[in-house]
Amino acid sequence: MNEDGRSSPRRKRRFLLLVFILLTAGVAAYLIFWGGLRLWNASLPEDAPRIAMTPDDGWIARLGFTALTYDQIFSRAGGRLIKLEVPEEPGALEPAEIRKRLDGMEALLLSGGGDVDPELYGGDPGVAELVNRKRDDFEIALIREARVKKIPILGICRGAQILNVAFGGELIDLDSDKELKEIHFGIKGHPIEIEKGSLLSKLMRPGRIENVKSYHRQAVGRLGEGVRAVARSPEGTVEAVEISEFQDEWTLAVQWHPEMTVNDELQLALIRAFVEEARRRRPAGAAKQTPAGTK
Repeated sequence: MNEDGRSSPRRKRRFLLLVFILLTAGVAAYLIFWGGLRLWNASLPEDAPRIAMTPDDGWIARLGFTALTYDQIFSRAGGRLIKLEVPEEPGALEPAEIRKRLDGMEALLLSGGGDVDPELYGGDPGVAELVNRKRDDFEIALIREARVKKIPILGICRGAQILNVAFGGELIDLDSDKELKEIHFGIKGHPIEIEKGSLLSKLMRPGRIENVKSYHRQAVGRLGEGVRAVARSPEGTVEAVEISEFQDEWTLAVQWHPEMTVNDELQLALIRAFVEEARRRRPAGAAKQTPAGTK
């Protein structure tokens, strides 16, 4: 420093140069990763299962990360994500219109995002954040039509919550309990216990998994009709649900984020199983057109 306590111009220049180098390196790494991911997606075979994905509108998605993580893990698993848009036009939730959205789709992915509207299950609207009621209604309509079509459904985080609500279940607010909030909304992760004999146990493994990543403020409370809890965290929070109303049904949702641990073979196994189930159930000669309202 100079005698008057101010940094020298040379030191300031070095600091600014360092900031410039770090920013440039960060942008370059992002572009390289994004470009590589696009090439990876482009290299998927033409017959890769087409998976309709609902839009993630949560706080992490708004930072631009989730599009990368979902695309990366599904590309590795051999599935092609088709992003759906929440419809705005009148009559868009009529069964015939929802059917059009799912035409050519071989599975449905319910992604993460903001809170489900508590008014859908008699909860307190004052405790919810990032509520998008149009998305809620859209996803519930998609769940119903996907089950009519008997295509696989996988829910992630919020996807587990909206699936339970779609079957008449309720959610609980974790923010009111400091300990629960610290466990389920943080980068450390937490263990879970998967029920033996469940579909999830066959796709991953039964028993304890030491660490899953979760970022959620709501959780499954009272189970909906036909909804079964198949995994819990040590303090009892529901971590996965399944529905098996009809024979050979594949409807499963996990409360954590498997796409955020893309290098974890156990998490990748879950995504691969979902993609392969979509491939297995594909109708012979299924059309490969892209429906309206996708991107």
